[in-house]
Amino acid sequence: MTTFYSNAAGRLRSIGLSAMIGVLILPVAACHTDEVLHVFDPAVATPASLQTKAAVPTVYAGALGDFYAAYSGNNLSDAYTATSGAFTDELKSSDTFTTRNDADRRTQTSPSNGNLSDIPYVAIQRARRSNESAARLITKFFPASDPRIAETTSLAGYSYITLGEGFCSGTPVPSSLTAEQFAEAPGITTAEMFDTAVVRFQAALTGLGTASDNASVRQRNLASIGLGRALMNNAQYAQAAAAVATVPDNFVYFDDHSLNTSREFNSVWALQDNGRWTVPEAEGINGINWQSANDPRVPWIDAGVNGFDKANRLFKQVKWVSQAGDVPLATGAEARLIEAEAALSAGDAATWLAKLNGLRAQVRALMTAYSNPQTYTANNPNAFVTNTTLAPLVDPGTPAAQVDLTFRERAFWFYLTGHRLGDLRRLIRQYARGAETVFPTGTWHKGGPYGTDVALLDAFTETNNSLFVAANCKANVP
Repeated sequence: MTTFYSNAAGRLRSIGLSAMIGVLILPVAACHTDEVLHVFDPAVATPASLQTKAAVPTVYAGALGDFYAAYSGNNLSDAYTATSGAFTDELKSSDTFTTRNDADRRTQTSPSNGNLSDIPYVAIQRARRSNESAARLITKFFPASDPRIAETTSLAGYSYITLGEGFCSGTPVPSSLTAEQFAEAPGITTAEMFDTAVVRFQAALTGLGTASDNASVRQRNLASIGLGRALMNNAQYAQAAAAVATVPDNFVYFDDHSLNTSREFNSVWALQDNGRWTVPEAEGINGINWQSANDPRVPWIDAGVNGFDKANRLFKQVKWVSQAGDVPLATGAEARLIEAEAALSAGDAATWLAKLNGLRAQVRALMTAYSNPQTYTANNPNAFVTNTTLAPLVDPGTPAAQVDLTFRERAFWFYLTGHRLGDLRRLIRQYARGAETVFPTGTWHKGGPYGTDVALLDAFTETNNSLFVAANCKANVP
């Protein structure tokens, strides 16, 4: 049985253990035997109490928190955005930890030895379970059109997208759930992962119906972008464009982060503040020139010191300048970029270019909308990124160059938001690019060659799942 404990369950055991320890260290004379055996703690929530109508707000908030933490939170515990950023060209190691260096170099070890991807893998699976469970609970007590059902169903869909974009084909996603553990399940293919996500987003949209209140419209936009993203991952371009057609340019759905607890801290910010990752410049030949591009979508600064390894200069992103920086999961820019790529696939270069340039013309307003207004620097550029506008693009003329330009634009709009790894794998899978032409390659900056991994490995925990076939989970298959 593969076991991934939910946060709520973990807390219950933690509280229970603390209470038990507290009882055991009491002097014997201080209480009677029956008092020891019958401890009452009103702060503990039983599993049954979390299946009531009164528990819906708590379960709903917990499910959202599980996803936010897994995708882009979790402080120094390497959420998906930080891990996938390091695995691609968005971040470069300025750390000494072996697992972080291995991820940056794309040379993961066997699951039994542990990889950086273990933490986000378990956390994303937990988030998937939490949101599917929350959606079922809310459905018991509220109408199908309740926006909370759509939101948790969509976040479950984004969990499937994350597993499909980031992790190896053959990842298990058990449908049978209990309060504390996943049932055993066989792995499914990458394409099936995205198909499963499509079902979740379609269910969210169906439940919302035609409701036009603000909460429903917000969830419709979130589900529509998720649907488009999942369809694009399976090369269903026209359907993807249709899915996002009504999403406005300025729409944004944030993963919320705050100062309340370390679990809620923005992971990229926390790890950079700790000196673990630095913003690279054209990493491994193929990497984007994040620094010299002088692009307002990727603001950065020279921290003036070396990173944790004391050898590599620490360059910090400043899209977020505190651990409370909210991370955009879905934006109107993604809708337009999906439409642009669909137009390109249909041979409509004029529409493709117009979509790209339409976004570039709004860069200042959109980047402010897509970031926490209190933290983003678009209205006060730092010395290292002086541009506040973007010139219109010109059609490079060849299909290959048009694809290159499309994915470069996606890279800047989605910097450190968990899209890059999926995009590089799509370039291999859908555009027949060689891995060595899209991922960092050549000599790694700390010595030795880059590896050949293009997918994150599932956590060692899956070896407890007798239906999981480890040989199907290949790091070098997109």
